[in-house]
Amino acid sequence: MNIQSQPRFDKSTFFSWVAHQERRFELVGGKAMMLPYVSINHMRVCTSTLITLQSALDPMKFDVMLGDFAVETGANSVRFADVMVAPRLSNPEERVTADALLLVEVLSPSTAATDFGDKVREYLALPTLGTYLICAQDARRVWVWTRGETGWPEQPEVVEDPAASIRIPALDLSLTLEAIYRYVDL
Repeated sequence: MNIQSQPRFDKSTFFSWVAHQERRFELVGGKAMMLPYVSINHMRVCTSTLITLQSALDPMKFDVMLGDFAVETGANSVRFADVMVAPRLSNPEERVTADALLLVEVLSPSTAATDFGDKVREYLALPTLGTYLICAQDARRVWVWTRGETGWPEQPEVVEDPAASIRIPALDLSLTLEAIYRYVDL
């Protein structure tokens, strides 16, 4: 039996390689990891969150990105958060940032362990990140990590009240659960 090991990539080689792939991948510790297909509720949570953020933020100060723009999470790691807000980038050819202010992941059964495990560790290590959200797609439930004066909380706040707002201090705004789940069939 011929078993081939997966090639290891640096970021530059990964971006050249991934541009020619039919599926989507992240780079984790130098290895390409295929991303799963998503459900319509997953996409609706992403779209509602993106639209809400884009309408609230100054586009000359912030870029609000949906899933296809990378955030650097390590020497040979890049992730594609479902929704990301970063300071406006000046280079129109840019494909990655290390300066995310807000990262949002929508929970899928196949990604739950990563979203609550590796991504928590990687994202909360980013020096510019102020808030990380994990949004359920089958219930109005959001897990919220917000950096405070003393750092990150030990455990996320779980927000389930449909009338609740989630404060995003780094962006000086709040997201409501109503806005996040506006078009989602639950």
